[in-house]
Amino acid sequence: MTPTILVPLTKIDQSSPEAVAVTGGYVVRNVDPSILKAAAIRVIDKWRLLAGQVEWSAKLSGYCIRVPTQGDISHRLTFTTSKSSNRLDPAFLVNDESSAHVLSRPPLKYFRHASVPSSIHSYAASKAPIVSIHVTHLKNCACIGLTFPHGVFDAVGMGHCLHGLDHELHGRPWDAPIVSEKNILQEVLDDLESSPRMYDDIHQETATFSSLRRALVPATYTNLMYLLTDIVKENVWHRAETKAVYLGPNIVKKMVREIKDEVQRFGNVPPVSTGDILTAWMLKALHADEDDATTVCLISIFSLRAMFAEKYPTMRDYPHNGFALCPLPPFTKQQLAQKSLAELAIFHRQGLKPASEIAWAQAYNTYLNKALRGHFFCTQGSNQEGWGFSNQDIGRADQIDFGSRMAAFWVWFTPTQPHRYIGINRYKEGYIIEATARSSRWRAVERVVKELDIPQARL
Repeated sequence: MTPTILVPLTKIDQSSPEAVAVTGGYVVRNVDPSILKAAAIRVIDKWRLLAGQVEWSAKLSGYCIRVPTQGDISHRLTFTTSKSSNRLDPAFLVNDESSAHVLSRPPLKYFRHASVPSSIHSYAASKAPIVSIHVTHLKNCACIGLTFPHGVFDAVGMGHCLHGLDHELHGRPWDAPIVSEKNILQEVLDDLESSPRMYDDIHQETATFSSLRRALVPATYTNLMYLLTDIVKENVWHRAETKAVYLGPNIVKKMVREIKDEVQRFGNVPPVSTGDILTAWMLKALHADEDDATTVCLISIFSLRAMFAEKYPTMRDYPHNGFALCPLPPFTKQQLAQKSLAELAIFHRQGLKPASEIAWAQAYNTYLNKALRGHFFCTQGSNQEGWGFSNQDIGRADQIDFGSRMAAFWVWFTPTQPHRYIGINRYKEGYIIEATARSSRWRAVERVVKELDIPQARL
């Protein structure tokens, strides 16, 4: 019998990520499937966690990964290929890397085989490999899709796999993450639960919990009906669709420079990041034609790793879901229309400030586990809309070279796309901002993109 170890997952893995799989899709000029498959097998052999099998542990009352420490692992990769006589439409591709344009999303079938599971439950039931790669050759390009269960990895874990794959494709040495029977994040969360309450007084506790209670609600039947009604309204009535905006490097540099200069003129405010600015720009662009009294609730998805890395250094490379949801103070679309990009970027940065403190993490963990029992929905209502933001640059998705020119990068969540979601990824020297939004809002974004002052590259 092959010796194995059991790697436990946390309640964060089994809250919302457990229901979906994530596919990162690349469009390149060409690729040799045999070379790609061999490189992927070497990655799995070096980082044995990828060879593991998801299973339910009654003893731990949660999902785990059973990891083989020895033996052949070539069967622990799902690798499929297909061919198509079609050409991929240029509307799906980044054809001009110096410009800005709206991209339509290509069909998922070119990047993900239909047999690949989605939920962590289906991975466990089918004993499917954690890593799935699908390659489709079309007349004018090749599509490469890498699929992982989100209940096992977030962007950082996927980034580790892509990092290893890039090095194996080019014959460079790399260090695989350590595989341990201890889950370091679970130890951190257990430490938070057993520590004394970290609030100075009742007012701080109220402020810390209020935004969480407002934005994240229990997964009850009533709240589920609210959510489903809102999803149907967006998808059927408003014809929501997932597209992306590509912003070239000179455009981003100019935007960031101008906004940071404006932020400095405000005086005593925190410095803003490129992620703050791009989030503000996309939110403003999506609502460029709206200024009613509807409340907008923003939920920023961020990594907990930096917060805990000083005390627990191995948290820096933690591969499983190490994120939290930080709800920001609500505001109306009227206020959104009135805010400048600099003001909105400052608002986003200031809203994240409490979430950089251990006390906030303790409050979040307490609310998630005790009030929500590990499962929740983002609140929706007749006169409010919730938006989720995630800067995925931490996953280094663009830092892989398949040996052929890259022409696009996309992300899919299956079986369902997150509701009103904005994801930011670096693409070469520019950025791709994906969003699921109403068709009317995409028309507004297209107009805003056309009105951008695009600087010319220096010769």
